[in-house]
Amino acid sequence: MTSRFKAISLLGLSLTLAACGQGTPAADPGTFSLSTLQPGQKQDIDAAVKVNVVLVGYHPTAPGQVAGPRDVNVSDFTSILPGTGRNIARIPSAYGALESTGNTYTYQYNYVYASQSFEDNFFSYLTSKGTEKPLTVYQKAYNCQSTDDLSCATPATNIARAVTGNLEIDGVLAENWLADNASSIGVDARQYTVFLVNWYGRPDFKFHSFTRADAADSDTGTKFGQRSSRRLNAWGGTPRDDGRTQRVWFYDLSANPEAWTNNWDVSNADVDGDKVPDYRMPPIWEYGTRKATYRPFTKVGPDLALVTRYVALDLLFTPSPIYRVSLTPPNMPERINLNVAFEQGAGADTQANLYRPQLSQDRLKVLQPFATLTNSIRTAPLSGEVFDAYKCLFPATDADICSPDRADPTGDRLFTYALNDVRNQYKTLSDYQVPIYAFNDGENTQPGLLGVAGDDGVTGTQAVVNSFLTPDLNAAGYGFTDTITHETGHHFSLSHPHDGYDSETNTEYGPSGEFAFVNSGDMSNTVMAYNDLTRGFGQFNLDSQYRYLTAAYLNNTDAILQLVQQAGPDKVKAVNAAATSADAQFGSALGSYRDLNYLDAATQAHAAYRSVVDAARAAGVNVQPYRWYERLDGLATQKTLPRRVNNYLPVQGTAIRPESTAFLTRLRLAK
Repeated sequence: MTSRFKAISLLGLSLTLAACGQGTPAADPGTFSLSTLQPGQKQDIDAAVKVNVVLVGYHPTAPGQVAGPRDVNVSDFTSILPGTGRNIARIPSAYGALESTGNTYTYQYNYVYASQSFEDNFFSYLTSKGTEKPLTVYQKAYNCQSTDDLSCATPATNIARAVTGNLEIDGVLAENWLADNASSIGVDARQYTVFLVNWYGRPDFKFHSFTRADAADSDTGTKFGQRSSRRLNAWGGTPRDDGRTQRVWFYDLSANPEAWTNNWDVSNADVDGDKVPDYRMPPIWEYGTRKATYRPFTKVGPDLALVTRYVALDLLFTPSPIYRVSLTPPNMPERINLNVAFEQGAGADTQANLYRPQLSQDRLKVLQPFATLTNSIRTAPLSGEVFDAYKCLFPATDADICSPDRADPTGDRLFTYALNDVRNQYKTLSDYQVPIYAFNDGENTQPGLLGVAGDDGVTGTQAVVNSFLTPDLNAAGYGFTDTITHETGHHFSLSHPHDGYDSETNTEYGPSGEFAFVNSGDMSNTVMAYNDLTRGFGQFNLDSQYRYLTAAYLNNTDAILQLVQQAGPDKVKAVNAAATSADAQFGSALGSYRDLNYLDAATQAHAAYRSVVDAARAAGVNVQPYRWYERLDGLATQKTLPRRVNNYLPVQGTAIRPESTAFLTRLRLAK
């Protein structure tokens, strides 16, 4: 495997914190004496994370005696799964040294083979809840090994067996059944749990696919969930309506075949055209058959281990964020405004039909539970300077507009426009602003890009959110609400569930080449996926965000206490009572954190942090927020900025949400 990042030691120590009581009086009157807080230090919260790996429809055999695809041994996993994990802020880390978020993990694996009665009951339940439907486009494509001829007279000669039925089952029903019945096999579904499912090989097997058939765009009502390209072989992370917490994701190799990971195609090694073989997990019956061998029997277990590591662990359960969660360290914002500049193109539909600002704000609120969120909309014609800058993002532009380059793939001109706009607004606005620009193009000026959450180009700090809509994209079913929610989710820290970082190998990866299979991470409950099946943020998103926030409050409190110490003994004395109280509160927060009560942990950490900030300011210590737009000296008058790292590279973990022309073609095929 290759790594985008050099192996660089993190600044500060990786500390395992303990839930401790109040601090003791400082021997040095110019410093604090605390148990959990460590002024001036960068701390990591290390927690043991139990991961249940439950095999449903797979059975153990003696090592080295695998006889078929249903035979999977624990030894297949132990050499592949990581022992530890560390989160980094991915975009900031691309500018220099790896930047830890302050969250590290020690994984403890619990391997469980489901009982016969559990299997029987589960597959009986799927049969009872499923509905027989015609074959999907991609089940037919698998049979014919072509998307051009979906009615081949005879199945392709290189497939193991043709798909002859399609029992469609709602993915959430399957997820909830597994969570509700996990205790019968000794598994606590409140812990992170991956169910590896195989129905194939049983006498009651039915060809099947999982769906989220009612999933629709918030503005247009287009039901993306009914498209063949959105059929699933995995699902999880759905919050329960009754408030119960479950952390379950299932992955079923006996479902479909499907389009999202291109596992229907067992003929072509390179499915994305980059001249690199794309590693995918084929349908279970393609492992080690006598008729045709796509992959041997012995690879089933290791393939499931790869999915568990690079999808379940690295992308869903304990992922790294794309940006820093703290926004304006060390003084994190308490008021956040979603500041939308709606650039209205001539002939385009109106904002009222394409964007629901309050709905987007309500969905985003869970990512910033301790801040007051508001929204504002400014509407202006998409013309003049901003239209020229917008068109420079795309290759089919006039040289006189984008001179000296026809195209501006780094977005520099558009970024400069936004930077000047932000600086001008902050002369009168005090709340933290998320600068959101919605380009409602009346023509098909750009080729299918929905949105970008860009950074400052210098430190990797989140900066500007851009969202795009053209007549073609609108006809394909898109409005602005879900895209802006997705891109602002990036701005608030979250990564996609199909690209991420593996800390033990120091590897940044996306769904291509040896990691093509990780597109299955999109088969989970989150608006951060590309498959348009979820409109809000799921359990895995919330867990991750609250872990990031807990660590951010801890480390920013340490940074503020360092400022207090630097201000002198009188300031330390004035802040000491608040620091001592916060020290104990952080100790309690870490206990909640390790018990998986992440929102409680973040709530306590926020209260402790807030008390220290207020005490420091009351003592006259100058605690200022970091403002990215003030640190880019001299850029306000430049026509272009230095080329920025990491923007617009979808395979390498950027904050982009591309929908290429080829992808739109696939959507039309799958209607």
